[in-house]
Amino acid sequence: MSFLFADVEGSTRIAERHGDAAGAALARYHELVAECAERHGGRIFERIGDGAYVSFDDAVSAVTAAGEIQGAITDEDWGPIGRLRARLAVTSGEVQLQGDRYFGRPLYRASRILGLAAGGETFVAGPTVDELGGWLPPGTVLRDLGSQRLRDLPEPERVHALVHTSRARVEDPRRDNDVRSQGSPTVNEQDGPIRVLLVDDHAVVRRGLRGFLELIKDFEVVGEAENGREGVAAAERLAPDVILMDLLMPEMSGLEAIAAIKEAHPEIEIVAVTSFIEEEKVTSALEAGASGYLLKDAEAEEVAQAIRAAYGGEVHLDPAVSRLLALRLRQRKEPEPVEPLTAREKEVLAQLAKGAANKEIAYSLGITERTARTHVSNILGKLGLASRTQAALWAVEHKLA
Repeated sequence: MSFLFADVEGSTRIAERHGDAAGAALARYHELVAECAERHGGRIFERIGDGAYVSFDDAVSAVTAAGEIQGAITDEDWGPIGRLRARLAVTSGEVQLQGDRYFGRPLYRASRILGLAAGGETFVAGPTVDELGGWLPPGTVLRDLGSQRLRDLPEPERVHALVHTSRARVEDPRRDNDVRSQGSPTVNEQDGPIRVLLVDDHAVVRRGLRGFLELIKDFEVVGEAENGREGVAAAERLAPDVILMDLLMPEMSGLEAIAAIKEAHPEIEIVAVTSFIEEEKVTSALEAGASGYLLKDAEAEEVAQAIRAAYGGEVHLDPAVSRLLALRLRQRKEPEPVEPLTAREKEVLAQLAKGAANKEIAYSLGITERTARTHVSNILGKLGLASRTQAALWAVEHKLA
């Protein structure tokens, strides 16, 4: 038999914040789990709070149901809750049935594996993968997480993550238009996915980011690194389009890694990510060449937006960071550039301040993209700046935006 265990990430926090709305959301969550499970022959044998426990006759049915549950939860409108994310674990093996209750090691495995998952993740035990015999639901892949030590179990367990590679976040054409109007480019099939490298010394952060990004068709996580030195080496080896870079890491800091990578590969875009705002860290990251700055508590969609913006040559800053930098610029006296900007360069600079990519600048001003790129390069040279981010901030300070 196979078993699916499910619960809701942060259910206690949701209940405390949303009261009755949380109760209604939890009831709807249980309905979705039941509908998807029963459609594939599953039987819910226990519900405790946000926990749902389902039995299946075979692994294929359990894994298929798991994929549909995650899809249904993602597609549901959760109203004032905003977003609800479920953790799922699937395992298989022989159990004993006494009355209407099951007993056996597979149930303990499922419970412990569920504890490893983050919201939106589905983890599958090794015995279940073996029973699948290479079969997977369409649009999914298995990512091997290796052998994991599970609490109270003597032997490590082989665990895989079921990744839904075909589930795109943007499907509504009206939403597509909204995204484009905000200057956040999407990647079409001809361009291929945006290649992303994750650099963070916390494995759980990397896992969470990878789990989310692999749900989106236009992203491909090409690698991970756990410190700045490994990040520099991985950038050289993997040639990513965009790097999400933690700033506080051992061996080599994120700031040092950003500077090293931008010196060797100026075409690689880097978004700095950290847990808190320090003016010195923010300005140092941007001066080193980062094209974005996020806090680690940013919503997943904001992370995706920052990656797309960086890939498109745009700037994405956390709102709190933008306020800090604006205040700093207002308090600082900047000397006028040695060589004045031309009228056209001022027009281009005004577009940069709006976060426009080279293609958008070219369209807006009726010039070629190559000419727009040349103007941007000339502006940076004249102003003595290192990045488009710095140019945009300079434009705001000098009232060109």
